[in-house]
Amino acid sequence: MSLNGAPLMLWQKALLLVFLIVIAPLAIYGVYVHYRTATQIVPEIRQTLVEPYVRALQAGDYAAAYRLFTSAAFKAAHSLEEYLEAQRINQAEFGPLAEVTLQDSEPFQSAGNLFSGRRYYWGGLVWRGQNRETWVYWEVVREAGAFKIDAMAESFHERLDPRIF
Repeated sequence: MSLNGAPLMLWQKALLLVFLIVIAPLAIYGVYVHYRTATQIVPEIRQTLVEPYVRALQAGDYAAAYRLFTSAAFKAAHSLEEYLEAQRINQAEFGPLAEVTLQDSEPFQSAGNLFSGRRYYWGGLVWRGQNRETWVYWEVVREAGAFKIDAMAESFHERLDPRIF
């Protein structure tokens, strides 16, 4: 092998092999994951989690929203009573929930932790009540074959303030 007519040194060959065997396949896999998330996972999260969750909240069925659309970890961190109190506060602050939409600039993206094995999706939503709107951050996990809300926060200028929505 040569580069511009000069033979490659052993370290250059090793570096090229690392790039071809490790780096390039990881980059291709990363592009595939983002493509699959954008074309398949995001629509599924919208249809099976966001829209039914919003309908339950709009109907005032907060206990069902908590029971059906939050993960076991969320339930371990927040009791039903805490959740109901947070919904009462949201109702007072934002007014009746008008709609929730995915933020175009922050659709759900795949994430994970290599060391813990935790896989999740994170994304931004626009939470619109009759009185005002805010940006909301969700972490979503797949649990028992369905997407569930694992964490929530209010998003404000790159800062996340934990809050239940």
